[in-house]
Amino acid sequence: MYSGHELPNFYKWVQENIAINVDDQKRAQQEVEIDPPRNVNHGFLKEVEEKNCFSRLSFEKWERIMHSHGASLREVFALRYGRFERYVDVVLYPGSTEHVQAIVALANTHNVVLIPYGGGTNVTQALALKNSYKGTADRMIVSLDMSRMNKVLWVDKENMIACVQAGIRGQDLERDLRMSGVISGHEPDSSEFSTMGGWISTRASGMKKNTYGNIEEIV
Repeated sequence: MYSGHELPNFYKWVQENIAINVDDQKRAQQEVEIDPPRNVNHGFLKEVEEKNCFSRLSFEKWERIMHSHGASLREVFALRYGRFERYVDVVLYPGSTEHVQAIVALANTHNVVLIPYGGGTNVTQALALKNSYKGTADRMIVSLDMSRMNKVLWVDKENMIACVQAGIRGQDLERDLRMSGVISGHEPDSSEFSTMGGWISTRASGMKKNTYGNIEEIV
């Protein structure tokens, strides 16, 4: 059945023309193959620790895997059945604007690649790492996870503006704003997982765009 219609020859057509075996029930892998950190910039890590400009620093396998992909079909398939071409070397969690400023300055000094990470929901392969990217082959790649910068700092109802940290997820933003009797006006399908910083960096749209506009009009 397809859209209420019987298609008795569809299975045969799929086999002959697309070469798909619909009976192949391949199971998702339980373990993902991952390379060890490729380029560890000890000078960068030493100064980051000396300046104490992070909330968490991790070389853990599953954190590196999680921060090396988004949610496109290609990436989800690789996660379930294969591997990624390259993985981030380390994951850093800043806890404040001052942390981010210090990390960016040190990355510039030590020639380290920084990739901001919000909710990991993008479908544009913006988080997919390639060995062929110019200038990255011999540089340490750091995933900058913004999830610990997740607060509404203040709400000004008179001027209808609020100051919000970049790592707050959509559902948490709306919950906290409702305590002040307001909403953001932005509601993407990924609101449960995606972040304010991610919306802005991707010029995201939401289901209320006809009323409130896209994120670039809300900010």
